[in-house]
Amino acid sequence: MRNSLTKFISAACLLLSASAGAAGLIPAPGSDDLVASRLIAAPDPGFATESQAVSFAWALDRNSELAAPQPYVAESREFFETVSAASLRAGYRIDTTAPGAVIRISPDQTGNVTGLLPADLEVMHNGTLVPTSAAIDQVATAEQLRQAGLDSGNGALGFRVKPELGAGDVVIRSAKAKGRYLVHVFEPNSSLTLTLGSERNTHLAGESLSVVARLSDGDVGIDGARFGGIVTAPDGRTFPLTFSAAAGDVAGRIALPTEASSLPGLWEVHTFARGERAGGRLLRDAKIAVAVSAPTARLSGDYTVDASNGLKIAMGVETASAGRYELRGVLYGTDTSGRLAPMAAASSANVLTSGTGELALHFGAELLGRGFSAPYALRDLTLSDQSRMGRLEARAIGPTIEVGSAVGNGSARPAPRLDGIQEN
Repeated sequence: MRNSLTKFISAACLLLSASAGAAGLIPAPGSDDLVASRLIAAPDPGFATESQAVSFAWALDRNSELAAPQPYVAESREFFETVSAASLRAGYRIDTTAPGAVIRISPDQTGNVTGLLPADLEVMHNGTLVPTSAAIDQVATAEQLRQAGLDSGNGALGFRVKPELGAGDVVIRSAKAKGRYLVHVFEPNSSLTLTLGSERNTHLAGESLSVVARLSDGDVGIDGARFGGIVTAPDGRTFPLTFSAAAGDVAGRIALPTEASSLPGLWEVHTFARGERAGGRLLRDAKIAVAVSAPTARLSGDYTVDASNGLKIAMGVETASAGRYELRGVLYGTDTSGRLAPMAAASSANVLTSGTGELALHFGAELLGRGFSAPYALRDLTLSDQSRMGRLEARAIGPTIEVGSAVGNGSARPAPRLDGIQEN
């Protein structure tokens, strides 16, 4: 009983304080939210950005099902391997897992490029030498590959292993091979896949980046598979990605550098897996792209509400670097059935100096009403650095706000709604 009374008194004090000062604290971030644990000062991007403050809002369809974008998950049926001329002259073996493998052989573009022609190849399938004309079809030259959108370099050769040969080991041999070659094998009909995904689409410099990978044949994982990877920044820096077992999958994790890329663009996560079955190699590569932003600012956690002209919610912002920042959010209202439904979205951008500042979301009086009433709930909050073009923060849940019935006439008394308080 004492615990319940303490909760009630604390809640009442918070409610009175928020009503009088029209202020409150946003909820603690959830486990899936993007929030910087520390701020990093980043250099000026070196180009001019808009300096005028901008704020706008628009009505939403109350029946809309709003959902945050889900991270991309790659599913690969291909792999790449660098092969020496000696290996090609002796016979390079590919253990295909389905009929109709598509193979591309691209010579190293440094020095004298030595491309191969179909007539230069010998093909063995499951230990039997097969005439080239009977072993491959759909042959494509480097120019034809370029026209198809595949920039394979000079001297590249692409072809398909004829589906009627079936799956099994394919050995490619060429006595004319010189230098090194990049061999790309794609098996469109294979059930062997490597899936690769990240916990989110955006990451922060100085924080960790985690991915999950799985090599499987259909729904069955490949036991004993080995994984490796590399993360490449837009400015060319590379970082090794190591994996460990995690509940049937494998998890890769790296500590991102505190220095974000000096060049704009996405970071590439390249993962490769190798397994074995019946003496054959099971190879797959997969790639995904993620954004990595320098955490130059974050929401400080406090907010104020002004209901004198619609609903204006100002969020405190901590900044480590001066720049132009943008705040976005979606306002939910309570409809006539008592259900929270999306009613409006708002965006606000302004230049902030290093230190503390604020950005405000203003929902005009014309956006309120329309069958909605308090309590209101602010959801899907995002903070972005427009100067450096990076997402800095994303919170699924913002504050829930109670306002009086006279919104718009200056007599409203806003206060955070106190959820989850009950008698025991």
